[in-house]
Amino acid sequence: MSKVRRAGSRNAGRRKTKPQSAAVSAPRRLRNWAEAQIRGVRYRMANAARFGGLAVAGLSAVTLGGLALFGQLDDVTAWAGDRVEGQLADAGFAVRAVDVTGARGEMAHEIVLASQITDGQSIFSVDPEIIRSRVEAMPIIRRARVARLLPNRIAIVVETREAFALWQVEGGLHVIDRDGIVLADADVMNPPDLPLVVAEGANQAAPEIVDALSHYPDVAGRVVGAVRVGERRWNLRLDSGADVKLPEGDVVASIAILARLQAERGVLRLAAESFDLRGEGDLIVRALPDRAAAAGMREREA
Repeated sequence: MSKVRRAGSRNAGRRKTKPQSAAVSAPRRLRNWAEAQIRGVRYRMANAARFGGLAVAGLSAVTLGGLALFGQLDDVTAWAGDRVEGQLADAGFAVRAVDVTGARGEMAHEIVLASQITDGQSIFSVDPEIIRSRVEAMPIIRRARVARLLPNRIAIVVETREAFALWQVEGGLHVIDRDGIVLADADVMNPPDLPLVVAEGANQAAPEIVDALSHYPDVAGRVVGAVRVGERRWNLRLDSGADVKLPEGDVVASIAILARLQAERGVLRLAAESFDLRGEGDLIVRALPDRAAAAGMREREA
């Protein structure tokens, strides 16, 4: 009787594996060795970089400490800054022009000189705030604005002060602006055609009297100067030599009364020593002493 081998027996299902040859396993071992070497190199490089960074940082700290200890740190910092600015200037970022708007001619030239900007300096070394303060320190400048226009221009825009009046004080004659700022000394022998205010504090209060007189040209045409009295009120000196004594307070109203009396009666043509408006709406005319004695009177109301 023949024997039949059953399917699925243990011997039938076992696979026989062939042992790997030396020729096949050698490349794998070589690759593993190479990868291990590469990992080792990377590790050593990372450690070297860390230690190198620490060394550089330590050396820099020691160097900076030594410079600071011997007082050379600022010099080195300035030297490095100058080198950087020099390189920027060589790259085209050097000041080649300063544009001044709001002033012309000699005044514009003086503004450029006051700014202390030099041709060829690095534009990044120009501090607009510092330049503005230098320009605004000039008496003639009310305010200024400064901007860098890359790559090589500086713009300065100014608002100048305008001459407003002459101020006479302590024997000097000065040109002032509306704010009372002295712009320049005036030539006593050839002064500019400007209203004259006299005495301490008159420069600050000048707009009050100058503006008030501007509304009444018939009175203003007879006034040669306004004297500040006690820094409280004004006396107007007329071309006749008489004084108009104005009260404290509403200067415009007092000059309006004087203008009306001048228009109606021509009071300013009187040969008087003074016209006193310090009363309540009254004008007291004090005659010249010689004429008053001849007439047997001292005062006259108009």
